[in-house]
Amino acid sequence: MLSVVLAVVLAGLTGCDHDESITPPSASKDSTAQHAQEAQQTLEQLVRAVTSGSRDAAEATAANGSQDLLGSIYDNAAALHVGDFSLRYVDEAAPLDDSDQAELGPGAWRGTVQLTYRNDGFDRAPARLETAATFVPTGDHVRIASFGGPGERTPLWLVEPLSVVRTPRTLLAVAGTSTGRYPGLVAEAVRQVTRVLPDWKGRLQVEVPESEDELEAALDAQPGEYDNIAAVTTTADGSLAPDAPVRVFVNPQVFDRLKQRGAQVVMSHETTHVATDAPFASMPTWLLEGFADFVALDHAGVPVDRAAGQILPRIRKEGLPDRLPTSQDLDPTANGLGATYEEAWLACRFLAQEYGEDSMVRFYRTVNAGASTQQAFRTVLHTTQRDFVTRWRADLARLAGVAG
Repeated sequence: MLSVVLAVVLAGLTGCDHDESITPPSASKDSTAQHAQEAQQTLEQLVRAVTSGSRDAAEATAANGSQDLLGSIYDNAAALHVGDFSLRYVDEAAPLDDSDQAELGPGAWRGTVQLTYRNDGFDRAPARLETAATFVPTGDHVRIASFGGPGERTPLWLVEPLSVVRTPRTLLAVAGTSTGRYPGLVAEAVRQVTRVLPDWKGRLQVEVPESEDELEAALDAQPGEYDNIAAVTTTADGSLAPDAPVRVFVNPQVFDRLKQRGAQVVMSHETTHVATDAPFASMPTWLLEGFADFVALDHAGVPVDRAAGQILPRIRKEGLPDRLPTSQDLDPTANGLGATYEEAWLACRFLAQEYGEDSMVRFYRTVNAGASTQQAFRTVLHTTQRDFVTRWRADLARLAGVAG
């Protein structure tokens, strides 16, 4: 567009009102290639600063007004023991919106960046993902204004100063200057899970964004997808590679409203998912989620009528379920999700009561290893799924005080 405007202006200045042929100015160096080269140089400077440099060196890669952000990236990386860190410029990404363009200047642009990193001592393999970075030309250089953008997965440590607490088995990263009640919740979650799963010797990583927007960016989620979810366990890069690093991501807008006991149940639930490699599991959702609630609630001292405070009234109003909950019933956007989670928990609770906690664990692990639930009912519990559902419905009727 700029070359067209200049051509018009030049025509006016020279009084071109006759048929003289004017040679247009030669094209400048391709801006896309130049963007890529200059951006890559700056990204490499940031990588060197983070891995072997200093906070000042990291800040030197920042656009005007972004020094604190780039400095916090250095601090976060040091606290998290970030290793195997690399950044590679891929291509130009979604355009900046009008307000960002006005603030950063007409030359600013957003690029897609391939990111690799590992939290040393916790991640078995590096996370590999594409994120976005906003670049601003400054004299002969390009500087970084921020990381993140629409439709791009963005790790929390690239966007927010973090408070980090590290123990031999846990790594907690909380946005802001205080970790609040999270260290205690994380420590108790490990204790509760190892009580039911004593052979779990793994490690737990928990990230707490400042807002739901940051959560959605970390998960590359659609707006509102996790409105009803207090926390979620998934891989850091969204992949299902066997060694992909796993995190518990907290939704502060939901989690912060929970009282201490409820918050502990959620943290222990998600820790169970970590301990059983749930992000890689292929099994019915009722068992995946019900088992995690069973571990979280079994020794928590919560009365059943309180823990089942949504499903029992629903049974009294709508009647008993005629089947175990489906994956669709337990979708994060489904109606009545809280009651359906309780329904899945009560199925696992009944299974443990009927056959014992050890059998409950063996049942879960058998399905997790690839058996169908029908096979596991036969080989582990010596019954059928149909018979189990019949007796489980009778237990629900008893709990709800309705006719079976």
